[in-house]
Amino acid sequence: MRDLRFLGEPLLAGAVWAVLALASDALRDQLGAVLLLWAPSGVAVAAFLGTRRSRWAILAAVLLPIQAVAVWLVGTPIDHAFAYSVASLVQSIIGAQLGIMALGGRRSVPRRFRQVGGLFVAAVLGALAGALVAIPFRAEQTLAEFAWWFLANVLGMLTVTPLLLLARQELGLGPKVQQFAFERSLVPFLLGGAVLALVALQVSQVALMPLLVAGIVLATARYGQQASLLLILIYAAIGTWLSVVTGTPMPLLPMPAAQATLVLQSWLLAMLATVLPIAAMLLKRQELQYELQERNLQMQQSLMLFNLAEETAGIGRWRLNLVDGTQDWSPQMLEMNGLSRSLAPDPGDVRGRLPDGGEELFRQIARHRDEQDTYSFTYRVRPSHQLERVLRMAMRNEFDRYGKRVAVFGVAMDVTEQVRREEALDNARSRAMRLASEAQKLANTDPLTTLPNRRCTFDRLESMIVVAENCGSPLSAILFDIDHFKSVNDTHGHGVGDAVLQQVADMARAQSRHGDIVGRIGGEEFVWLVAGMSGQTVRQLAERLRSTVEKGPEGSNLPRVAISVGLAHVRPGDTCESLLARADAALYEAKGEGRNRVKRAA
Repeated sequence: MRDLRFLGEPLLAGAVWAVLALASDALRDQLGAVLLLWAPSGVAVAAFLGTRRSRWAILAAVLLPIQAVAVWLVGTPIDHAFAYSVASLVQSIIGAQLGIMALGGRRSVPRRFRQVGGLFVAAVLGALAGALVAIPFRAEQTLAEFAWWFLANVLGMLTVTPLLLLARQELGLGPKVQQFAFERSLVPFLLGGAVLALVALQVSQVALMPLLVAGIVLATARYGQQASLLLILIYAAIGTWLSVVTGTPMPLLPMPAAQATLVLQSWLLAMLATVLPIAAMLLKRQELQYELQERNLQMQQSLMLFNLAEETAGIGRWRLNLVDGTQDWSPQMLEMNGLSRSLAPDPGDVRGRLPDGGEELFRQIARHRDEQDTYSFTYRVRPSHQLERVLRMAMRNEFDRYGKRVAVFGVAMDVTEQVRREEALDNARSRAMRLASEAQKLANTDPLTTLPNRRCTFDRLESMIVVAENCGSPLSAILFDIDHFKSVNDTHGHGVGDAVLQQVADMARAQSRHGDIVGRIGGEEFVWLVAGMSGQTVRQLAERLRSTVEKGPEGSNLPRVAISVGLAHVRPGDTCESLLARADAALYEAKGEGRNRVKRAA
């Protein structure tokens, strides 16, 4: 089924070719008409141009027998009929292939003079090739007959082919490569052309042939390529009809019909050579007009959308011509800068009207005077009796061919609300981070002494043990508590007891080095974690702390207290609990021996 569908158009083309060929032969043989153009040649070339090149073999295989049978039906021997069919196919394939090369594609239309010239060359070479192939099979052929046949095929390809392609397009059988619009006003024009041709080809007293040329030029200029092609067909049809009636296509010429035929064919070919370039030029101009109209429409739509965006998104535009000082302010831009919309588009010198005298705006423009790319900045304006606005400006410099800046163009957006939200968010973020830091500090700090609390101290000790094991460095824990602290509370009250705790914490903090940890891990119990010190040095530190607490700070009104100290050094495999357990055992040993002393764990 798919193959049959592919054969549909080749069969249709073959049928049209056969009908036109038989009708043309009947006019010539039965009525004695002179065929000025051979329409079947245009049908065949149009068939190849309308078919993909990959299917040309199928098209040729379909056309060959149809053409041969049609030629055989008019009395031509079958072998000659096939030879003429081969000549026709050679002519059509060469004309179609060269036409595609001239146009630059199967779906293109002529828009340049060289493309029109290429089509003429394609038709001439195709017709010449076909005529040469057919020469051996013609019984008698004079130079005049060869020229007539050659010109008839050239005219058929140049006129019938494009008209068939346009008709095929309108029927929806092919891609739209050119807009075809048949206007009703063209009908009177064509009828007038037919009357003019009928008169011009017969009147010998007045040379009216230039009027035919003028008429076809006017038709081309007014209605396009299709009008010129239709007029060529009408002129040819009038000439053929006159040949039936009078025996010659140009009764005005006192010469044999064969010579008059060649003259009229030359006129028709000259007309085509005149009007087809004009049609191509007009088509190109029409396409440029359509393109310009489309661009203008797009520009208007873009401008409309941009103006709408200005109103809805708070965007304004401004351009300053640095050569003549002219400006172009959008109404939104004026309003954003605290100016009246009525000043648009050129408010003149705005330095005195802007809230800050335009200092920041023009300072940024001056700073980026050599910038090639887009630059942006944010500035604040405070119009009178209004709240401060924050504008974000994107600017671009315009340079002439010598590299001199000649203008600046800018687009501004009112980002006041966005900046306020960002500032509020930054403030909220900073406050949250500060509160989180304070909360973490409170969670890890003893509120009375501001030393690390028990949880924080134990966490730090676990980390220090890991480091000591990995690095092989010493780590010691000095565990101490205040002797007879309960009697201090009972005798002097808890307020004094708290002051004593704070005083002992301050003295321990003062004795520690940078990097040491002094923490409160119980009511009156503290620990001092010392890293990187030998055991002898750590004992000296412990003794110095004990002695300092015993003496008390100079000028203190608090009761004197003493501390008992337990000292332990980290061992392989120690944990936080095991290290402090040994230090605690040494502490209780110190208490058992009379307090106010330092004992080292066994």
